[in-house]
Parts: sequence; structure tokens; C-alpha cells
Amino acid sequence: MREAKLDELPQWLRDLYALWVARKGARDFPMRGDFVVEDFMPWIGRLHLVEVLPGGDFRFIIYGASTNVAMRREYSGLKLSQIAEPVARLWETGYRDAVARRRPLFLHHPLALYAERDAKTEMWRAILPMAENGEITHLLVGFQVIAEDGRYL
Repeated sequence: MREAKLDELPQWLRDLYALWVARKGARDFPMRGDFVVEDFMPWIGRLHLVEVLPGGDFRFIIYGASTNVAMRREYSGLKLSQIAEPVARLWETGYRDAVARRRPLFLHHPLALYAERDAKTEMWRAILPMAENGEITHLLVGFQVIAEDGRYL
């Protein structure tokens, strides 16, 4: 897993980041209430909404349906601490980094790191913090799996 630059991301993740920037305005972070469902319609199945819990855990409020298909699992409503698969540790690392650094984080890695997939299948994530009163409360996560032939999964 490596940190990626914005211009490396698939276009729709760059568009999601642009929406995040527009909603935050002059503030460091947007609030969850700054968004409406219609904002996300182009990407709705590829998004996760993650709650930042006291004590350092995270909960998937929404786990995007397209990601369910790509990952072959459903995690909505679960805390990361409840997920035994190694994938949860990778997600946790990215989420903790975004919260600790107090900024968006863009990540790239081969999906084979934690799923039974060909090593040439890759994953991109944009982790975008949201805050209330300066405290990061949620993470908006865009997730894209790309097959070896370039198809979005």
C-alpha cells in the first residue's frame, strides 16, 4: 500500500474530492450535514460512510453495494474491530492515518494484499474526513477496484 497523489486517482475519485473541497469551503473539513444524498448519486454504490468511534474504532454506517460485489462481503453496521479478515487491518491503517494527519488521504494498493484476486487487480481509495466542532467524526471513503484489463469492478 502506498500513498497516492490526487492526479493518479480515477477521475470519479478526483470529482468526489472536488465536491468535498467545495462543501468544506474555508473550513478545514466539511460536516456530514453539508452533503445531501443527491450529491453522491453518480458514485453511490462505491462510497462508504465510516463513523469515527471513541477509543479508536471505526464503524461502517454505509458500505457501498459495488464494493460488496468486488469484496464479496457486506460490512454495513459493523465495527472494524468486529471484522476478522486481514482487510480490516488495512482499512484501519488508512482510516487512522487520515484522522491522525487531519487531512484527506489517497491510497493505492494491489487487491491481492487481502482478497483472493490476481495481483494485477488494483484498488484506489480516497479517505475524506468530516468534522463537527473541529473533531473528526466521519470519513467519506471512495473505493475503486480496477481489473487487470482496466475495467472498473
